[in-house]
Amino acid sequence: MSRLDIADLYRRYGDMVYGRCRTLLGDPGDAAEATQDIFLKLHRYRAGFRGEASPTTYLFKVTTTTCLNHLRSKRRRREEPVAELPAATHAGDSLLDRVALRDLVAVLLAEEDERTTAAAVYCFVDGMTYAEAGELLGVSGGAVRKRLGKFRQRARARLSWLEDVG
Repeated sequence: MSRLDIADLYRRYGDMVYGRCRTLLGDPGDAAEATQDIFLKLHRYRAGFRGEASPTTYLFKVTTTTCLNHLRSKRRRREEPVAELPAATHAGDSLLDRVALRDLVAVLLAEEDERTTAAAVYCFVDGMTYAEAGELLGVSGGAVRKRLGKFRQRARARLSWLEDVG
C-alpha cells in the first residue's frame, strides 16, 4: 500500500488510536483532540507513506509522537492539571499518589530527547521489549537498552533527594 486510505484507517483503527491517546494523555478531551490531529496529519501527509511499515505500525508511531508532542507543549504552557482524573483502581492507590507519580514521570522525561522519551513510553508504559521499541525507533534493541539505562542513571541522580525523605 503506497497511499493511505484515511477513512478506512479511521473506521478500522480510530478506537485503537483514541485508546492509546487516552493512555498517554490521561484526559478524554485531550485524547479526542489528539486523535483528530493524528488523522488530519495522516490525511495531509498520506502521499508520503512509503509502505515500509504496516499501517498499524505507522499509526502507532504517529500516535505516540503526537501525544508526546502534545504533552511537551502542554508543559510549556504550564496548564493546570486536568480536573477529571481516573479513580484509584486498587487498595493503596490513591488519586493523589497517581497524580504525583504522573507528574514525577513528566518531570523526569521533560529533559530527555524525543527518542529517549519514546523508548521509555514504549518499554515502561506499553510493556514492549527493547527489540520491539527499537524497531519502532529505527535502532537496535541494544541501543534502546543502553538509552534507557542512561535515563535510569540520570533519573536516580535527580531523585537522590528522595532517599533523605521518609
